[in-house]
Amino acid sequence: MPVRNHSKSGFTLIELLVVIAIIAILAAILFPVFAQAKAAAKKSVALSNTKQSGTGVLLYAGDNDDTFPLMHAIDSVTGTYLHTAGTSPSYRLHSVPAGWGPNAAFRDTDAVAWHNSVFPYTKNYGIFTASGLNTYTAGFTYPAGSEGLPTTGLSANGLLNGYPATAVARSSQLPLLTWANGKEAYRGYGYTAVYLRCNIVGTPGNPAPACVFNPGGAPQAGLPERTRQDTYEFTFVPSNDTSWVFGDGWIVVHADSSAKFFKQPKSGLNTSSRTMPGYEYSTIAQGATIEGGNVSLPARCVSGSSAPAYLSYFRPDSEFNYALGGTADRRACNP
Repeated sequence: MPVRNHSKSGFTLIELLVVIAIIAILAAILFPVFAQAKAAAKKSVALSNTKQSGTGVLLYAGDNDDTFPLMHAIDSVTGTYLHTAGTSPSYRLHSVPAGWGPNAAFRDTDAVAWHNSVFPYTKNYGIFTASGLNTYTAGFTYPAGSEGLPTTGLSANGLLNGYPATAVARSSQLPLLTWANGKEAYRGYGYTAVYLRCNIVGTPGNPAPACVFNPGGAPQAGLPERTRQDTYEFTFVPSNDTSWVFGDGWIVVHADSSAKFFKQPKSGLNTSSRTMPGYEYSTIAQGATIEGGNVSLPARCVSGSSAPAYLSYFRPDSEFNYALGGTADRRACNP
């Protein structure tokens, strides 16, 4: 009499569906965890690189009479600050490194800009960028063979251009380096997004005065008083114009070299925190919808009734107790 074999040769349909359902549930649970871990790792690398960059700037200052480097290109013969606004020459990016620049006349001036002047202390241009940034090259001039140029996204506080480190009011709170270019990076070029408005064009016989932050007025005598003396530039691509560079915030190195990640608002008013550049944030950047964190209204303050307004978060003289709210463009820095 034949013996029946009751052993199963495979899974039933129900069992397969159960296994698939379990895998789907596990994937739904684990994928966000993996994504968060990956984002945290990128943030950690960016924090380390930003910290190293800040250390390089302070080493430079230590070797130069405790004076911060020039944050932009400046003509050593005419004294002209080449990152000007409202005059000629107009603002321009500096080439990184200085030697490759498409305009030979600017190679010496590019060398003094901070990305290049602190390179002997950092020994690495790669720490001036971060994973997740979008490289912008449209409209830039590149010679043949320039594909290997370094990319930079990290920006310096332009109000510290040639400023004495010992004159900073709150070095543990004042930003030295930030990701103020948002999620935008530049191949072969460096750009400082917060800068002084210095528009005196000098000549070899009559050089322009030094462009240094003046707590009581404009950095160069003779400039008309403005309600917005500082410049906080837009990014070239609207979707990059956000303070949400690493998740929901950005990384800052202070003037004492301490580095920290700061969450930034998605939208709405900032009425209390002095650790943010903006008074109002938005999910709209230059007309484009973004995830959040656009600085739609920078928080500014003045040191006197007739003094120009600068971004209060970046002012070297800030005590970080300025008022927030109301007419943000004309608030006293230390009410």
